[in-house]
This record gives sequence, structure tokens and C-alpha cells, in this order.
Amino acid sequence: MDNYLRLDGILIRLVACVALLFSPLLFAEGLSTYSEFPKSSKTEVIPFPIEFASDITLNGVEELVFLPGMYKQEKEDFFSYAFSWTHKPEKNQVLGKVEIQDFIASYYRGLYKAVTQGKEYEPAITIEWDDGKYTGQIKWIEPFVTKKEQTLYFKGNQVNCEKTDELRWYFIVSPQNSSHPVWAELQSIKPKNC
Repeated sequence: MDNYLRLDGILIRLVACVALLFSPLLFAEGLSTYSEFPKSSKTEVIPFPIEFASDITLNGVEELVFLPGMYKQEKEDFFSYAFSWTHKPEKNQVLGKVEIQDFIASYYRGLYKAVTQGKEYEPAITIEWDDGKYTGQIKWIEPFVTKKEQTLYFKGNQVNCEKTDELRWYFIVSPQNSSHPVWAELQSIKPKNC
């Protein structure tokens, strides 16, 4: 009997070690648009319509990957994260620079209003668009931690998934400028092939 108990204990420890080693990979499988992301990142999946931004007229899902320091003001990766919007475009639906800019404004306006319990604030969005790739800035008041003005920089791209008839919009976002090492960490968040 003692041999069985020892064997059970060894198996339990082995399974626990394997789970710890591979948990980021296993966790990533729950996301449909990301295959890899930094250890200790948190993830979230939100179906459209998003409650705080219901005027984003997409039919699909938003997926987020938050770097470990997302809500820690003292960390270099404070408010640094990735998100994707995956949707099935409706017939004749055109999504270009203007529409994405409007959606981003709606998203951050709604997020601010939800966190501050009804206060209004209009973020200032600038976006540069070049053949499905984009960069830009979001000037807003960060409502979660500092409650101060913040400029977020973002980069992204559009991927057309022909097999699934989906369109994916990928964003990486940070208040750090583009030469900061946090951008290398954000770029290590790998989209899944579609």
C-alpha cells in the first residue's frame, strides 16, 4: 500500500510540474486569435456587442492579453496590452481608416464612462493607415489607476481569414514610446494563423 501512495505522490508532483511548465501554452489555446504571449499575462474574451461600447457594430469577439504590470503604475509595462477584434463582415460592410478610428474612439469613450460610472470624456484619436497596417495615438484620461491624462500609442494590422470568412484587427497598445523595450514584449504576443 505504501508503494502505491509513494507512486501516487510522484505522479501528482509530475503532473503539477508539467502543468506549471506548459500552462501558458495551454491557456493560450482558450484564445482563438493568439497562440503565444508572455508568462504571467492575463487574458480576457468579450463577445460583441461590447456592453460599454455597443455602437461598435461588429459581429464577433474581442480578445485581450494584458502584460503583467497592466494595472501597476510603477511598472514599465503599465497599461500595456494587446487586443484583437475578430468578426464576420456583413455584406457590403466597409471597414477602413475612418471606421476603425470611430470604433477606437467609441471603445475608449465607453471604457472611460463605464469605469468612472457615467462621466463623459471624448478621447482624441489619430491614426495613420497604410495597406492594412496602422499606427496611432489615443489621448484620454486613464480611469483605472492614475485618473490622469495619458497618451497611448498603438500599432496594428488587419488580417483577412479566408478559410473562416473572418476579419481580424490586431492592436498592441502602450503609453511607452515605440523605442521602449516593452514593445518587444508586446510584439512577442503572436497571432494564430487562420
